Amino acid sequence: MKVYREMKVYIITREPFPIGMAATNRIICLAKAFRSTGVDCSVVIFRRKYTTNSIPGIGFFEGIPYKYIGGSAQRAKGKLKAKFQSFFLMIQLLVFLTHRIKSGNVIYDFFGKSNILKSIMIWLVHKNGGFCVRELCEYPFGTGKETKKIVKQRKYALNRLFPQYDGIVAISDALVDLAKHYCSPKCVIQKVPILVDFEKYNLPDESSQASIPYIFHSGTLYEQKDGILGMIEAFGRAVKELDFPVKFISTGYKEKSPHIYEINSIIKKYNIEDYVVFTGYINEEKLKMYLKGASMCIINKYPNQQNRYCFSTKLGEYMAAGKPIIITHVGEAVNWLENYKDALIVEPQDIQALTNAIVKLFCNKDLRNAICNNARETCHQAFDYKCHGRSLKHFLQTLKTKD
Repeated sequence: MKVYREMKVYIITREPFPIGMAATNRIICLAKAFRSTGVDCSVVIFRRKYTTNSIPGIGFFEGIPYKYIGGSAQRAKGKLKAKFQSFFLMIQLLVFLTHRIKSGNVIYDFFGKSNILKSIMIWLVHKNGGFCVRELCEYPFGTGKETKKIVKQRKYALNRLFPQYDGIVAISDALVDLAKHYCSPKCVIQKVPILVDFEKYNLPDESSQASIPYIFHSGTLYEQKDGILGMIEAFGRAVKELDFPVKFISTGYKEKSPHIYEINSIIKKYNIEDYVVFTGYINEEKLKMYLKGASMCIINKYPNQQNRYCFSTKLGEYMAAGKPIIITHVGEAVNWLENYKDALIVEPQDIQALTNAIVKLFCNKDLRNAICNNARETCHQAFDYKCHGRSLKHFLQTLKTKD
C-alpha cells in the first residue's frame, strides 16, 4: 500500500499502548482507519503505566508503529521517582516535537487535561509548520466533580486552546456543537462516532451454552458514569419476576468502587448474593469469552453533563458481538439506534422500565435474536473503523487546503 509521507500523523497520548482500556482501543481504531487509506500514522506515548518491561518501548502493534518517549514502557518504581519520570517525559516530548515535526505533519492530541503542555505543544507544532488536531470524546474536564479549579481549567481550554486548533474530531453531535462555538472559523470539525474493530468483536453467540443465563456489564462501577446501582436494583427486581435463575456479571472490583456499601445493600435487599458476580480486571480474551456467553448487555446512562456529551465505546463492542442491548435514552447513542430494532431503549432513571426490559428479553428469544442480528449489522455499517478511513483522510486534506 502506498504511504503518503506528506500526510504523516502522530497520535500523541498518555494512554497505555497497546494494552489498555476504551481510550487505547479508540486510538488503535483511529490509527488503523488512517492507515487503511495510505496515511502514515504512528502513535507516540509519553506516559508510562506498565510495571514491567514486557511491552517493547518501540515497535508495531497490528500494523501500527508506536514509540514510547524515552524508549521504554516501564514506569519507575516509587511515587517520587514516578513523578520525576512523568515530568522528564513531558520535557522529552517537547524535544521530540521540536525536532521531528515538519511542515505539513499533523499532531493528533489525544492526551486529556494537560492545559499547559497543550499550549506549548500547539505553539511548537505551529512554529514548525504543522497542524494540531484535538480528539474530543468528552466534555472538557467534565468527568468528575465540578470544583472551582475544574471550571477554571475548562474555561481556559475552551477560550484559549480551542481557538488555536486546526481541526477537531468529535465523537458526538453535542461535542460538534461545542467545537463550533469555541473554535475559529478556519477550524475543520469532523464527527467520528465510536469505533470498533468489527472483525475482532464479531463473535459467535454462545449464550445457549451458559449454565445460567446472564447479563454482562463491561464498564465501571460508578453511578455517575455507568449507573451501576440502578442496574443492580433493576436486576434484583427482575430476579423476583423470572421463574428461572439468572446472573449479573460485571467487570471491576467491588471493593474499589466508591459505592461498595450501596452495592452490598442492594444485593442484600433482593437476596441475590449468589447471582451477582464481579470479575475484577479481565484481559481482552476473557472479555470476549463473557461476551460470547451473555444473554444481554445493559448501558444505563443517566442524563448528566458527562453522559450528554459522551458516546460509550462498549456499545460498539456489544453490537459487533451481536448482543441484545438495553440502553437509556441519553446522549449520542440514540441518534444511531432504533427501539425494538437494534436495541431496547428505556427512559433514564426509570428502574421499573429497565426491569421490564430485562424480563422481556430473557423471556422472548425471537426478540433477542432479531435485536442481535440488527445490532451487528448496524455496527458493521456505522462503527467499524474501516467505514471512516476515507472521511478521516478527507479531513486531513481539508486541513491543508484551509491553511
